[in-house]
Amino acid sequence: MVVRFVRDETAEVAAEDASTLNELPAPPRQLLDRHGARVLDPATAVVVAGQPVPRTTVYRPGVFLIPGRFARDQATLNSINDVLQRIGVYAAPADRGEQAERVRELGDLPVRAVLHVREDSDPVAVDCWKALQLLRAAGERGELEREVAAAISVEHLLFTTPVFGGVPWETSGLGGTPWETSGFGAGSSYGRTRGANRIPVTLAADPPHRSEKPEHRRPVIAVLDTGIGPHRWFGMTDRSAPPPAGVGLAVAPDIQAAILQAEIDSGSTLPTQLLTDYWDAPTTGQPLIGDVDTDTGHGLFIAGIIRQACPEADTLAIRVVHSDGVAYEGDVLLALHLLADRVRRAQADNRPDDMVDVVSLSLGYYEENPADLAYTGLFGSVIAELLGLGVVVVAAAGNDATTRRFYPAAFADQPLGDGSGPQLISVGALNPDVTGTKALFSNEGPWVRCWATGAGVVSTYPADVRGTAAADHEVPDHGRSSFDPDDYSAGFAVWDGTSFAAPLAAAEIGKYLAQAGDLGTVDRETVVKRAWTTLGLL
Repeated sequence: MVVRFVRDETAEVAAEDASTLNELPAPPRQLLDRHGARVLDPATAVVVAGQPVPRTTVYRPGVFLIPGRFARDQATLNSINDVLQRIGVYAAPADRGEQAERVRELGDLPVRAVLHVREDSDPVAVDCWKALQLLRAAGERGELEREVAAAISVEHLLFTTPVFGGVPWETSGLGGTPWETSGFGAGSSYGRTRGANRIPVTLAADPPHRSEKPEHRRPVIAVLDTGIGPHRWFGMTDRSAPPPAGVGLAVAPDIQAAILQAEIDSGSTLPTQLLTDYWDAPTTGQPLIGDVDTDTGHGLFIAGIIRQACPEADTLAIRVVHSDGVAYEGDVLLALHLLADRVRRAQADNRPDDMVDVVSLSLGYYEENPADLAYTGLFGSVIAELLGLGVVVVAAAGNDATTRRFYPAAFADQPLGDGSGPQLISVGALNPDVTGTKALFSNEGPWVRCWATGAGVVSTYPADVRGTAAADHEVPDHGRSSFDPDDYSAGFAVWDGTSFAAPLAAAEIGKYLAQAGDLGTVDRETVVKRAWTTLGLL
């Protein structure tokens, strides 16, 4: 497998093509309803006078994301609701559970504010986009502090990025992706069985050798994804217990509990699917049909890539993605803030065992505002916080064959703060050929700073996953049959996507960190310097 970092930022790359910026596949209605979401349509979206028409994105209309300092200040909240009463709604922060006090300690962590219809209002359609435009107009007129209005955001749905089966709408039969409308479709070389690009395979190999007693602390790569499943490479035969110590895979029950509580707090009035723990389940979102969900196994597949490319690293798996490939922006932001807090405390208290060296993100969204950076502050601030602590952040560039900026990967070209570690590294996908051609599905642009193998990748897959798809031809009397595309009992699969290029790049960074010597010194200055030194070697 290949990892190729972009050194010459003046090299010729594809520029943003304005004519295709809204040509993105539309998620099926069933998926939107499941997660209480809708598509922002530029043709019908309301806008503030003098502002440009928004671009297509997917968001949850019943909720805002508000920085904690505003959500918990009653005077500010009253000012917001004074404006919102004009359209018959009010916003109420949804952080009142058992985890709320711990989360409040993080200060500016964005919290969900659920929109409710006022008791004295006529019936209204709740839509945070319309409410947000009203608040921004009030900010322009001086009726609300402009800083407050600019800091409030819709809650985007983020999607993981494998092509032909990893993005929920690509197996819906609706079409709409560049390769589906151009005639590639199921006949594309990336397509495999049942409209998906993931198929079970057998790998006659033991896990790559990993030292039992390393001389120095192992690098830790945090993976925010679909969680984990049983596999022999990681010492798990079933889902009865977390991974045993020393296998290179760990979970974070405290962060997982905080995510669940945040979902419960907002889920009473907002359609919300709960991430109950770190296990990647259920394997199907349609039990009456029984097809394996589009992203089932995604997180364990990534853990296997890291195990292959950097056996000495430890993967910290945090579940923020549902098995249908959807993540709620609030959940991802919460996990990132809690990781930053964990690193900050580890550095301040000299606790090397709590350190995280690299964060790998195989998910993202398209910002709706053409002036992207003006309204990506919630995500950008936590990424900047991690970089400031010396944590290397790697993100997949996306699989829509577009030059449109895909966040958080598109933060890769943003200026760094004083004393910060290296910029976020955005990763596009290469084909597994000798010349390393760019994969047809990969996004591209001047903000993509690394390319790594992301097609035809073989890695670990939960060995207990079985779907309803079966061999299409059997000869029982002779014990013969054709291939069963939904039986993953062998524990491996082949898959495509920038989702898998990103962790390969993260593992390459981990490899150089492991070779750097003693990782036990974890004060911020040393960690930042080590990150820069490592990136300079790649």
